Amino acid sequence: MRVFGKHLSKWWLLLFVPVLVLAWPVLLIGFFAANNLAGAILGPPALWERTLNSPPQAELVGFYAESERHWDRPEMSGHATLELHGDGSMNVSDLPNDGITSTCLLSGSGRWSGPTSTGDLVKIDLVLVAKDAHGSCAPGSYSFLELVGHAKPYGFYWVLGDPDSGTGIWLKKQ
Repeated sequence: MRVFGKHLSKWWLLLFVPVLVLAWPVLLIGFFAANNLAGAILGPPALWERTLNSPPQAELVGFYAESERHWDRPEMSGHATLELHGDGSMNVSDLPNDGITSTCLLSGSGRWSGPTSTGDLVKIDLVLVAKDAHGSCAPGSYSFLELVGHAKPYGFYWVLGDPDSGTGIWLKKQ
C-alpha cells in the first residue's frame, strides 16, 4: 500500500482495528458529555441568561405575558399569562404543560413559592389550586418555571416536555 508516495505494510491495519474497538466507548461517552455541556451552556435558557443569585420574592411580583414560544404545537393554546401576587397567590392562563403522559393547559388560580436555587438554575414553584375550565391541568404542583435575567425586571422560562429538548415559553414582565 502506498501513502504519500511511500510504501507501507498492511500490517498496521491489524493494530488499528483493536485500538478503534477499544476507543469506541470512550469516544461515545465523550460525544454525549460534549452534547450535555453544550445544552447546559447554550440553553435554553442559555448560561448568560440565567439568574446568578436568588432575588427577593418581592422583586418577582407582577404580571408576565408570553413573549416567545418554541413548541411544535402552537395551536393548543392562546397567549400565556402569569400574575404573581405579593401574598403568595397567583393567577395563570393558557400556560401549556407538556408532561410525559399528557398535555394540558394551566389555567386558574393558586399559590407560588420561591425562588429556590437548584444547581445553576433558580426556579419558582406554582401550585394550581382551582382550575378555570374543562381541559385545564389538574390541581397540583408544577415546578418548570425558571428565572432568567440578571436584574429587575426578571423574566421566566417555562419548560415544555424534556428540559433538554429546547421547547419552552418565555414570559416577560409587563
